[in-house]
Amino acid sequence: MTRQLMSGVCVALAMLCVVTTAAAQTHPDLSGTWIVDTAKSDPQPPVRGRGRGAASAPPNQLVIKQTGEDISLAWGTRNLTYHFDGTETFHFEAGEVRSTVAWEGDTLVVSWKKEVFVPADGAYVTTTGKDVYTVAGNELRQESTTVSPKGTTTSKTIYSKS
Repeated sequence: MTRQLMSGVCVALAMLCVVTTAAAQTHPDLSGTWIVDTAKSDPQPPVRGRGRGAASAPPNQLVIKQTGEDISLAWGTRNLTYHFDGTETFHFEAGEVRSTVAWEGDTLVVSWKKEVFVPADGAYVTTTGKDVYTVAGNELRQESTTVSPKGTTTSKTIYSKS
């Protein structure tokens, strides 16, 4: 092969890699206000509040704001921002909760670990879980899995975009 032809092949391969990488980094935009579709969802647990005066969204509503760097989810009295760079998000909900978020293809996965001190046992109890979000048209599906010393539970919540 001539040097000029080799150079052209290398440039073409480099451009293909850039285009493929850019296409692979495109994720769905989950931003918007989503309302629980109770007919399609598992029964919802009651929303625990933080008392009077806490800013809150209706318990049947999920508000998502997404940028290239992070994603914020607000429902009930919770408003959490997760960073796509892998840093942990920390909050307290009847125990210390540490979460990370990542894209797996077109699916958003929030992985979390919760530690609660149980005075009766004199020890910490650890619970882990994943909340998996997928979108199709005007429907957002959240599948949650929780693993605790009492076993594994799963639930699904279907939202419609308002």
